[in-house]
Amino acid sequence: MNQRTMVKISAEKEVITLQTFSREYRSSQRFFVLRSKLEELNAKGKVIVDDIHSFAILRLCQTPGGLDVIDIKFSWLSDAGGRRLSGKEECVRLSYESFLTCIEESLQLGGQCRKLLSVPAGKKPKIEFSSRHHLKEVVSRKRLRRKLGKFLDQHFDWENAQSIFITDESEPYSFFFTEQTVQGTGICGGIILHGRDNIKNATYGIHT
Repeated sequence: MNQRTMVKISAEKEVITLQTFSREYRSSQRFFVLRSKLEELNAKGKVIVDDIHSFAILRLCQTPGGLDVIDIKFSWLSDAGGRRLSGKEECVRLSYESFLTCIEESLQLGGQCRKLLSVPAGKKPKIEFSSRHHLKEVVSRKRLRRKLGKFLDQHFDWENAQSIFITDESEPYSFFFTEQTVQGTGICGGIILHGRDNIKNATYGIHT
């Protein structure tokens, strides 16, 4: 979701249609969602919708800044012959209030398409070390310092996370993390150094 995507939204009494456009990809078809599925989404917070070969996961959540959003994970699939499917996965985040407004406006205009831009990607969550014993050991070793720094830079780019709290793990040079979101505690797991007997080839991995 690093680049913004435009979504065309059209609504009728029983169904809405979605089509996406971005620099990378333009959906080859419109995706149909029954209005009853949106009612289910409001009640459950998450629904899975299918349309011919394609499907989408719709989820309601809140950003660290307090914005109510709808996350849509499309799997655009088509028949590739020989009982095979091919396609592309696409993730879009929209302001939920604006999404509902577009639906109502389209209904009032007889199904005319409304356009909505996806929410810009937010900042990475703050990473906080609440225990520094293992961190000091890692920092004192140049190779490990670079490996951990690169790992932290490439991971935890989670849009719903406000902060990541990191403490020492029982294993040397390894850590335990806890994600904090607007709703409370999120994902927990380990940042484990694999192959520490050979620091040159050792790698950090995430375990949840």
